[in-house]
Amino acid sequence: MKKALRVLSLLLGVLMLLSAVPVFAADAPPYCGIDVSRWQGTMDWQKTKAAGVDFAVLRCFAKAKDTTFDTNYAGAAAQSIPVGAYVYMYATTAQAAAAEAQNAVAALAGRALTLPLFLDVEDSKVLALDKATLCALVLTELQIFENAGYKAGIYTSQSQAKHYNTPALSGYARWIAKWSCYTTDANPKKFTFADQSPNHNAPACDLWQFSNGGNGSVYGAASAYIDLDYCYTDYLNAAQPTDPPTHVHTFAAPQVIAPSCTEDGLLVQTCATCGETVTTPDAPALGHTAPDENGCCTRCGVMIESVDLPQSPAPGVCPLCGEQHTGLFGIFLLILHTILALFR
Repeated sequence: MKKALRVLSLLLGVLMLLSAVPVFAADAPPYCGIDVSRWQGTMDWQKTKAAGVDFAVLRCFAKAKDTTFDTNYAGAAAQSIPVGAYVYMYATTAQAAAAEAQNAVAALAGRALTLPLFLDVEDSKVLALDKATLCALVLTELQIFENAGYKAGIYTSQSQAKHYNTPALSGYARWIAKWSCYTTDANPKKFTFADQSPNHNAPACDLWQFSNGGNGSVYGAASAYIDLDYCYTDYLNAAQPTDPPTHVHTFAAPQVIAPSCTEDGLLVQTCATCGETVTTPDAPALGHTAPDENGCCTRCGVMIESVDLPQSPAPGVCPLCGEQHTGLFGIFLLILHTILALFR
């Protein structure tokens, strides 16, 4: 009897442990995916499809259009593999960010994406910027992606993700790099999706890049390694994307509107072809300076706080002693005290 109770207790314990493990329905995320750039060489997308890959994120721009983007997009489409895209961020100024995003959109040439268009924020010079500047530049590029008709998101490491927890960026997709299957020269192992459960130690995100060392030959890459990703947001079963506008804006140098005390600075760009104007944030408002002796901002001249200004005395009241002088002698004293008050 005691043995039976022990067995029953053990079974109950196992059931409790199993109930604590997240379980995904067979027709729901997570999906298995790869991300690809020219570093993977020529892709065999038939092999990619046969390996069970559900999606791919293709690099489209990094200072220039990725040389394999067009071929990879066509190859994935031929195998009915849904795609997203990413842009490697180098911009460290507002003007450069606007140009980078517009050039990336031009590189897409109106192609539809099922997954978001991500901004890859990992370059050391970009990460060296202060948080406020970095977030403003990221927002500039993401808004341009959205204006072009794409879902937009941020790719970042788990340690850097906290920098983007601001209200302005909270609604954008997150693609987090947290390598649990990490390949180095000292550990040259090649990984597959079987090496990492999507339910174990996953960061809070839409996409999780869990390995930089996926087995390239298994997933159709000419390179030895390929990045492996899980997707937790059901982009694949969402309504099919509509094609972005076929017209791609062509912008000259932006008009820079400097920030004022109360208004943010702006970048204003006008398309040379269609004349549409796109306005994006550039720099935050400066705020008022310390007031001058009149309580006014020294930059814009607006009264910003009340100050004790000298008040005109009531008629007949001496401005020096505050008394009311009467008579001929009193008038003399009033004139004398008024003159003395002017030189106080």
